[in-house]
Formats: sequence, structure tokens, C-alpha cells
Amino acid sequence: MRILTIILLAATLVASDLSLSAKDDKKKPASELAIVSGGVVYALPRTGIRLEVTAEQEILEHGPYFAFAQKYLGINNAPNADLENWTITNVKMDTYGEPDPEAIYRAIGNTATLLSLSEDGIMLGINSDVKSESGKVLTSLFPFSEAVKGEPWTELSMHSFLAEKDSTKKAGSNFKSFEEKAAEAASDILKYRKKKAYILAAKDDKFLPDGEAYKVMCTELDRIINTYVELFAGRKSHKLHHYTFDVLPDGKSGKALVAFRFSPLTGVLPASNVSGKPVMLELTPSSELKQKIESTVTPELTTKGIYYRIPVVTQARLLNGSDILAQAKMTIAQFGVITALSDGLLNGEYSIEFYPNTGAIRKIGTN
Repeated sequence: MRILTIILLAATLVASDLSLSAKDDKKKPASELAIVSGGVVYALPRTGIRLEVTAEQEILEHGPYFAFAQKYLGINNAPNADLENWTITNVKMDTYGEPDPEAIYRAIGNTATLLSLSEDGIMLGINSDVKSESGKVLTSLFPFSEAVKGEPWTELSMHSFLAEKDSTKKAGSNFKSFEEKAAEAASDILKYRKKKAYILAAKDDKFLPDGEAYKVMCTELDRIINTYVELFAGRKSHKLHHYTFDVLPDGKSGKALVAFRFSPLTGVLPASNVSGKPVMLELTPSSELKQKIESTVTPELTTKGIYYRIPVVTQARLLNGSDILAQAKMTIAQFGVITALSDGLLNGEYSIEFYPNTGAIRKIGTN
């Protein structure tokens, strides 16, 4: 009987300890949380504009027989030097957030223990489990404009460069002139064009067995003809290049910023390279919306140091001179208004989430 009593008493003590431990594990309200000495420093985001630019580079290598293009093939204005031309083919605009050095605050008291911050210190939430996504790092590579290396024209003729030897000479060789080689190449072009015409008109002596044979023959003739025409008219090649530029508005309305520079001869350049023409990013925030926000927000200050932003919709235009490359409407934090959260939302009973790019309230819920 005594043994049974001891066992029951021990079980009661264990159960009591477990109950106390469970109570300690429960989430405490903000009024019972430990006060953080010195508070917690956090930042509101400022909105940057990310430009993803695609440009096409066209390279034209002049042909070795350019001087005879008009004489033998009737090709006018054949290029006499290598040329390069760039064109902007696509632009995408997006936004991102980063800490605003002009909007650094300190949360004090019990509320400091409820903050959720991003890896760079931006406030993401209060009393809410908000996960931060690391920003994607994008790299821009600016290619050097290099001259064509080596000999780009390895096939100048299908005929020998040697002329028939003079029978009176016992040694040495006679070479054809450059114009003679150009005349031979032009003659070959005309010959293969005529050959293709005969095949298509079915006037050749030997009939091809089927349509596929016609297709293969015509494709090969086109390749040969094009290869020899390039010796006179030049050869073109194309490359696509991708760039990323980040532009940070300073919060002043109507101010155009240099996003990057561009030259048709050298392509897309960073803003610091003055050899290109500036491409401007023009931003026009909605003044009417900002005035309405300012007239609605109460100027009360929080005793707990929690602030957030009400951003403003902004019209963005990317201009290359008078040409509009791209335009979009986006929400920019800097053009908006900073105001305080009501202390009534900071008692631990509410969860609040914020947009990381603008600092605006995303959601308010109850726990």
C-alpha cells in the first residue's frame, strides 16, 4: 500500500512539471515579452528600377572584290570597309527593393521582438513569419570592338591563280591579276545562276529523280552563289547581347535620369562612358494621388518607432532622344509618404506583412 502511494505521488509531480513546461512554451503576448535593450534598427525600402536590355550587333565585312562589284555584277555601293551597326531590339522594366539610407528607424520596447527583417535589414513583417527571398544577381558584359583577325576570306576562287606559262620562258610563274580573279568569280556566279534556272525549268539534259533531289540541288547552288556574291557585296553576321542596368530614383518628381548610353557604332554602354548618347529614364509620379495621401494620413507619431510607406504610382518612360524605347506604370516608394503604424496594432494580437519593394502594407491579420 505504501509503495502504491509513493508511485501515485511521483506521477502527480511529473504531470505538474509537464504542465508548467507546456505553459512556458506557449507564445507570450507583446506585453509579456522581454524588452530589447537599445531596440532594433530596421530600414524601409526604396524602389529601384531594373532595365533588361537586348541589343543586336550587325557586323559587315567588306568583300575582297568590292571594287569590281558594279562592273561585273551590277552591285552598287558595295562597302569598301568593315562596318558595324547596333540596334536596341528589346527592353524590359521591373522593380526591386533595397534599404533606403534616408529611412532608417529604431523599434523600441516589446515590439522590437516581433520584427521580421530581410537579409539587408528591410522590415518585412511584424508578429508574422515572413520569408525573405535573396535577390538574383545579374551580370552585364560589355564586349570590346575588335578588328577581324586573320584572313576572313579563305575561298577566293575555284580556279588556279596561275596563268598559262609563256613557252619561251623556262622558269618562273605568271600570276593572274586581282581583277582577272574577280572576273572569274563573277563568271562562276552567272554560270551557277543559269544552272539553277535550267534545273527549275527542267531543261537540263539529265532529269533529277524526284522533288527532294531538286531541293538539295537548289540549296547547294544557292550556297555556292551566295558565297561568291559575298566576295563582292560583303558578308553579314549578327549577335545578340543582353545587359542589365539598375536605376535608383531620388524621390524628386519629373527628373530624368541617365539609365545607360548607346551608340549605333559601339553599342550599349554604361552611363559613365560619354562616347555614347544618353538613354534617359523619365519618371512622372501621380501628384494628385500623393496629395490625397498626404491629406489623409494623420501626423501622429508612434511611441514604438514603427513606420511604413504609402507609395505612389509612377509613369516611367525610357527615351533615346525623342524615341520612346519602353514605357510602363510602376509603384515607387520614394515618391510616396512615410507614416506611423497605430500603436493599437502592435500589442502582439495582430500580424502585419509588408511589400519588400515598396514598404507598403501587404496584409493585416489576427493571431
